[in-house]
Amino acid sequence: MADDSIKVDYKGGKDFEILVKPDEALDYKEGNIDSFEKVLFVREVFTDSSAAERASAQQLEDEFGTSNILEVAKTIFERGNLQLTAEQKNRKREEKKKRIISMIAKRAMNPKTNSPHPPQRIENAIKEAGVNIDAMKSIEEQFEEIVEAIRPIIPISMEEKEFAVKIPNEYAGKCYGKIKTQATVLEEEWGDQGFMAKLKMPAGAKKQLESELQKVCKGKATIKDL
Repeated sequence: MADDSIKVDYKGGKDFEILVKPDEALDYKEGNIDSFEKVLFVREVFTDSSAAERASAQQLEDEFGTSNILEVAKTIFERGNLQLTAEQKNRKREEKKKRIISMIAKRAMNPKTNSPHPPQRIENAIKEAGVNIDAMKSIEEQFEEIVEAIRPIIPISMEEKEFAVKIPNEYAGKCYGKIKTQATVLEEEWGDQGFMAKLKMPAGAKKQLESELQKVCKGKATIKDL
């Protein structure tokens, strides 16, 4: 097997294998890339990849009902067992841990102080709770479980806030992009007096958006809790 590829095993009537690129394979599983062809290290289906024994067209027809390599490889990938190396798993866990910490810091807040938890505090809580971050699961699949695991250690509120903003017209264009990427726009109105909107977003992230809007507007944005 090539050093920069990993194997996906498929156990059916006969065993089959494909070789995939490790990073692309995980990105595809998590929906970050949509072209399966980018995942394949070689466009081949093997009965034994270490011995470079390729499956015949007839073998593929018998097992999968088609000899189309790309279709068969995709089926193997979706139903088979992706074999990450220990190094790859550790690297993925670290990447996901950093992203999960960032998400918690942005979405959650400390209900005692009404302010976000610092990332280091969240990381310490994850460690203390003995949370095992799964390299093969998406962040979204693990997020709520991890939040619940650290609740006994640090107080966490996932409350969402609704608030209204009014932006002067000269700053509305620059602010609109920030608003759309960070908050859910429930209502919006453009008029002579400026851009007005009703927004909803995680309470822990609200202060950051307020700060960014006021910086762009030179303190002229009007922000009101609902």
